[in-house]
Amino acid sequence: MAKEKSVYAVILAGGVGSRFWPLSRQLEPKQFHSVIGKRTLIQDTVWRIKDKIKNDKIFLVTNSAYFFDLQKQIASFRIPKQNILLEPEGKSTAPAIGWVAKCLYNRDPEAIMIVLPSDHLILKAKKFLQILDSAVRLALEDHLVTLGVRPARPDTGYGYLKISEKRPPRRRAGKAPARQKSGGQSGKLEYYMVERFLEKPNQQKADEYFRDKHYLWNSGIFVWKARVILEEMKRYLPNLYTRLEDLKGEGFNRVWKKLPTISIDYGILEKSRKVVTLPAEIGWSDLGSWQALSQAVKKDKDGNIIRADCINLDSKGLFVLGSERLITTVGLRDLVLVDTPDALLVCRKDLSQRVKDIVEILKKKRRPEHILHKTVKRPWGSYTVLNVNRGFSAKGRPASGWKIKLVEVYPGNRLSLQLHRKRAEHWVVVEGIAKVQTGKQIRLVKSNQSIYIPAQKLHRLGNPAKTPLRIVEVQTGNYLEEDDIVRFKDDYERLKT
Repeated sequence: MAKEKSVYAVILAGGVGSRFWPLSRQLEPKQFHSVIGKRTLIQDTVWRIKDKIKNDKIFLVTNSAYFFDLQKQIASFRIPKQNILLEPEGKSTAPAIGWVAKCLYNRDPEAIMIVLPSDHLILKAKKFLQILDSAVRLALEDHLVTLGVRPARPDTGYGYLKISEKRPPRRRAGKAPARQKSGGQSGKLEYYMVERFLEKPNQQKADEYFRDKHYLWNSGIFVWKARVILEEMKRYLPNLYTRLEDLKGEGFNRVWKKLPTISIDYGILEKSRKVVTLPAEIGWSDLGSWQALSQAVKKDKDGNIIRADCINLDSKGLFVLGSERLITTVGLRDLVLVDTPDALLVCRKDLSQRVKDIVEILKKKRRPEHILHKTVKRPWGSYTVLNVNRGFSAKGRPASGWKIKLVEVYPGNRLSLQLHRKRAEHWVVVEGIAKVQTGKQIRLVKSNQSIYIPAQKLHRLGNPAKTPLRIVEVQTGNYLEEDDIVRFKDDYERLKT
């Protein structure tokens, strides 16, 4: 990659990844999971660019709900905390990119942004960096550059680009980007004007695009100057551009809520005359579905991918991902099976895009399985719901019920100073030492000891030791959901659960 001091990486890490349910959940989306190899997808994204772009020039945009998870995921890369930009709510890609572009332009008027999704697979990392090097050179000539991927199959899960054979215009007098150096070798730089952006097609259209050399997959990886994308935003999204100036100080959240929800593709790239694409043979997949993942991973002789404790008899073309239980399969064909402690998915591979419909049904039914895993991560540790019995009276009305959790607190961490309006809690220490505040009283509770916290009682749980603290928490009351919490002080500055 070109060594220009003005090259920055911008990683978009705010997506939910609903097609990856039940692994991906609203509060623990797919970019925070390791689906291929040991690193998570967000860690892989940073890892690919870390030797080319310094850590203080790597920026990440994510939802405020993911801040602590993201911070832990990227801790080893030593990216400055101020480089993590937090969206109060998702507004698609145009507001996020515009916000970062404005920040970078104010910092460096010559800033070049490499915009990267946080949850994609790229198998040819070295070639990827070489192509980014070429993309940066094109961006220096004021092009908006997108990486296009030659379709490997007629896929209905990807957006497409239609390329033009018309030569892109020169953006700078006396400098034509027709011949460049890439990876230390001279040669022609193959790039094209983008004629059209196309949404995910039906099968008939996907077959047509696959046969036509003028269509590429839209990777969602972009390279451009911050100044140029802001100029195009001013032209095509003037309402958004104007409001970007107001994204500061105490009024930030109020202004953000008023921003339009719109993608960079639809809002700008489909209209701009500065868009070019570089074909990128980089082993790319957006991992947008379980089928897409299964197509990217090495299979056994029967076409199976099995990552579970599994006994398989005569099944072919399976993708099996397990957690705790033994999975057995007999005579199955071309299925996806994903087993988590609280949910099991079984579907045909070719219908795996419809997993998002399952998530929508879960939302409508207000079921928690689309939001949280059975084990829920918190900045101070985690908790696992072991059992729950939401009580109901004979007339079907809420009555006193109970919930049992295993709570783990990291060494030196503590929960917020809080109270619950509708539930009481009984804590039994099973490992470690708990520092418990009830009202103004503070006491140490050791292994095999317990303490009772009545409803409406101000309390706090902490771990003063250098080893993990584990307690069993038994909640009782007529309302046992996680939003029954009032925080008064919090080390992590959370206003909500």
